[in-house]
Amino acid sequence: MKTDSNPSKLSHKKSKTKKIDRIESSCDLSLSLSLFKFKSSAVITLVLFGLLNSLFECKAVAKLSFLPTRIVQKMSHKGLQGKDLTDCSTAFLYFLCSISIRTNLQKFLGFLPPRGAARAGHFPNPDPKSN
Repeated sequence: MKTDSNPSKLSHKKSKTKKIDRIESSCDLSLSLSLFKFKSSAVITLVLFGLLNSLFECKAVAKLSFLPTRIVQKMSHKGLQGKDLTDCSTAFLYFLCSISIRTNLQKFLGFLPPRGAARAGHFPNPDPKSN
């Protein structure tokens, strides 16, 4: 009745399983945090968008300095009366501000994930140090 259990192998296995559990719990927390962040961002966007649309309904809030392309014309002139295609609706102005200012503001305030996490997507680049 000989047992072949080496204590160093058992401790190595335990530390490996602890590490795996810690990584899994970290991933679960990260997933739940990003889901919460997405939901709150979506609710704020819908509320703000609805409020702005009700306040500035059928009013041009900006004047574009160019004649936009056909697809952009449909977005920029949505809900406005009149034939001047350089008039800009609230929805289009909100869209432009959200895509141009949000990223820079998040960078400035430090709300962006680390660079490595931002690049890790569905197709992460291989690590050149691992070769």
